[in-house]
Amino acid sequence: MEKLSTSAQTTLASILEAFPAEGCQWISGEASAGETPIGWISCEVSNAESGDLLLLEASESDFQKVQSALDGKASAIGIIGSVDLDRLRASEKPVFQLHNLFTLPPESRGLRGVYQWLMRSMLSRQSLMLERGAQIQTRLTQIAAHGEGLTGLVAAMREMTQHGILVQDKRLQPIASSPSVSLRAVWDDLLEQLADFSTLPEMLRDRRQAGESPSLATEALPGGLERVVVPIVVDDMARGYLSAIALTGELDPTDRLVIGQGALMCAVEMARAKAVRETEKRLHGDLLSALLHQTLTARDARLWAQNMGLDLGQQHTALRLAWEGPAPSLRRLETLVNGEVARAGLRTIVSSISGEVICICESPREAGRPSAAIDLAQAVIDLAAKEFPGAGIRCGIGTPAGDLGAWQLSFRQAGQALDMARRLGERKPLYYMELSVYRLLLQFEDHPDLKVFLQETLGPILSHENADELLDTLEEYFAHNGNLSQTAETLFIHRNTLTYRLERIAAISLLDLDNPDTRLAAQLALRIRRMLGSD
Repeated sequence: MEKLSTSAQTTLASILEAFPAEGCQWISGEASAGETPIGWISCEVSNAESGDLLLLEASESDFQKVQSALDGKASAIGIIGSVDLDRLRASEKPVFQLHNLFTLPPESRGLRGVYQWLMRSMLSRQSLMLERGAQIQTRLTQIAAHGEGLTGLVAAMREMTQHGILVQDKRLQPIASSPSVSLRAVWDDLLEQLADFSTLPEMLRDRRQAGESPSLATEALPGGLERVVVPIVVDDMARGYLSAIALTGELDPTDRLVIGQGALMCAVEMARAKAVRETEKRLHGDLLSALLHQTLTARDARLWAQNMGLDLGQQHTALRLAWEGPAPSLRRLETLVNGEVARAGLRTIVSSISGEVICICESPREAGRPSAAIDLAQAVIDLAAKEFPGAGIRCGIGTPAGDLGAWQLSFRQAGQALDMARRLGERKPLYYMELSVYRLLLQFEDHPDLKVFLQETLGPILSHENADELLDTLEEYFAHNGNLSQTAETLFIHRNTLTYRLERIAAISLLDLDNPDTRLAAQLALRIRRMLGSD
């Protein structure tokens, strides 16, 4: 992991280019030298800090000195002169396999001469990187100022690096990308692969931790590829990820500088987009509240709705969604809804009210059944089941409203459908028009005759020791229109067993299931039981 910083840092490998190739002898860490950032060079063990290259004389490079430097978190150690490598490698703590450790020839310079030479190399490169960084920042700032958004920033970064550039949201869904010429053929497969959280470096998976200490990470990808990935941080939280993707070995320090600066500009764009969304959410909530409470004149309501981008020539359907049982926050549910709205390209108003997420979904006027609203609700339920297996979502959907005045009716209908979804434990969206006889029963919910009717019809079965088994059998029997074979198959029992149970039900309840009126009464009683939640 490489610390993300707006300051220029050079790598260990680039600093050591000042020496002839044959002059540097690696003990360990050569493979990672190109990615190890060095911020300073020190000649004193006591002063060495994380990110430093520590230089030691061979005469001082005993095990205790080296170990002390490593304990001080020096990022690399260079030993000037010849050293007994066998003795170092055979030490009790073979840490050298995990750190950057190398030797340099003293020549006529000695420790001080090597220090000055390497320091000049580092400062020269840092000066160059600072200049490049300023140029990159200026270019990206101009693009952001012109309102080109994430798409424009990604295109500019691809042009600067000649590598594939990808911006993902916090769920790793791509929101802007541009492949390099060499990656076009595999780009779609690559985006699908990188949408899996297992491909994200482990230290970046905790979004709060990644936001508090943003770092560049380089990782190998299948097919001879590698990427540099960095969190896009807004309010100390990783809100997304920026990657540069190339063939293995092609990513250089300038590419990392582009990605580092690019992540900062992407953060600005995402913060701006978030502020716009928050403003829109408040406006949506205000409009929805005003329409549902009818506090606006018809003219003002039309003007406000049109300014929000709604097409009043179309129908609009109310959806009401709520978590069931132990669940994440209401804000998380609203995020799920907004995500699916964006994916489906729908025009909606979405707002949170009293523990529910309310969505007004536009649909064509000629449409009868509001398929777009029902599909949206099902997509949200499916996504929630995948991301939060321990929680459930209940959803009710009203009938399409042909004008603003009918929104309140669609809203009330959606509320009744949501209530029934909760009572019935329904895991799919409930559309008001498909509530069937429940729409009628709801009108008499508090009438005492409903419970009397339930007891008169199913009382003996309800009090029986095998009540659940008998009632389930009766439910499935009616659901399959009295077809014994289908009912037995659904219940995973033999047909003879089903026949015996039906005979037991008739004997216990005195119900004549061959009588159409009796069958209707029994089906109504079963629905009353489900609606009232009776045991």
